[in-house]
Amino acid sequence: MKIALNIYKYLPTKGGGEGYLANFADQLAERGHEVHIFASEWENNNSRLYYHSIPVIRYPKFLKDVSFAINSWRRMSGQGFDIVQVVGRALGMNVFNPHCGVEKAWLKQDIQSVSYPFYRFLKHITRFFSLRQNFILWLDRKQYTDKGVSRIIAISDMIKNDIIKRYNIDHQKIKVVYNGVDLQRFTPDNRNKYRKVVREKLSLGEEFVILYISNNFRLKGLLTLIKALGELKKSRNDFKALIIGRGRNSSYRKIAKRLNCLENLMFLGHVKDIETYYAASDIYVHPTFYDSCSLVVTESLASGLPVITTRYDGASGVIDNGIEGFVMENPMDYEALAEKISLFFDDEFREKASIAAREKAEKYPAEKNCEEIIEIYNEVVAESNEDTILSSRS
Repeated sequence: MKIALNIYKYLPTKGGGEGYLANFADQLAERGHEVHIFASEWENNNSRLYYHSIPVIRYPKFLKDVSFAINSWRRMSGQGFDIVQVVGRALGMNVFNPHCGVEKAWLKQDIQSVSYPFYRFLKHITRFFSLRQNFILWLDRKQYTDKGVSRIIAISDMIKNDIIKRYNIDHQKIKVVYNGVDLQRFTPDNRNKYRKVVREKLSLGEEFVILYISNNFRLKGLLTLIKALGELKKSRNDFKALIIGRGRNSSYRKIAKRLNCLENLMFLGHVKDIETYYAASDIYVHPTFYDSCSLVVTESLASGLPVITTRYDGASGVIDNGIEGFVMENPMDYEALAEKISLFFDDEFREKASIAAREKAEKYPAEKNCEEIIEIYNEVVAESNEDTILSSRS
């Protein structure tokens, strides 16, 4: 098949959704498909792929979104693609794979993540009058309801339910395919290779290590984690929390200092070889307000880390409460988070959860993810050919 994959930025080394798409594109190419990447920025990490630049007007941001959507449609149309799959904000696709979820659902939870009511109200009003935000909402609806879209691939059951709730789309048009994970790169075996090395580099001994990864500290609940650490600090001091990701941390440092747990935090910024930090940690905590299906959660499970996340994370759909970890109801409930973290200080409980975590991740290998999506592609192509035959007869 001749396949076009569209994403705003194709930078595999940054990880996250871009890293997932790069792995997926590689697997398609390995299976003999002709894969074209359409993006405003890209890294040429695979000679078997074809890369196409999408010109954008970068400022103001409103024009960035408009120009990318329009120019993507222009560049991809008329090139004879069997499949045009859009991951972000663009048009002209027959397969929509929304890794960002449903905009209205995201907006609601993003506002909830603002701590103070006045600032929450101000953010709501600002967005109501925002030209860019209103365009994104229009584009979001257009993408989900466009008759040219044959299939919507939701990356979690949560996202599927959000789509049906917000846009009343026929559920048969929506296929759920959870993100796959690289089981060779993310594995409990990494502990033997990297645990001691990373801990020595960070001047850590045998402390209990909590891992948190995000480039959006507010939305992904860092404040809740810090408050939970403050609760833990009242009764013990044998733990460290590794905070990985790009983000301003001065305000969080002040809060941690006030709660007497600053010495238990390590802000590491952006790091390479993320699998080595999973190996150095004991649990992964992700008290997010919204995540369509967090890749760091599935990577943690594959690495043998028990996970604590929230019901607003699509990846919570693969976690059985109390087995591989816990799913919190309220991303602001720091006391409940502290209580759940404290359970994993028990070595036996943590080891059982670790084994269960890996077993669960093994149900979602990257290869299975690719095969399931190819099956959807085949359905789309078959339906398109059928429509062409019927059209020629009429």
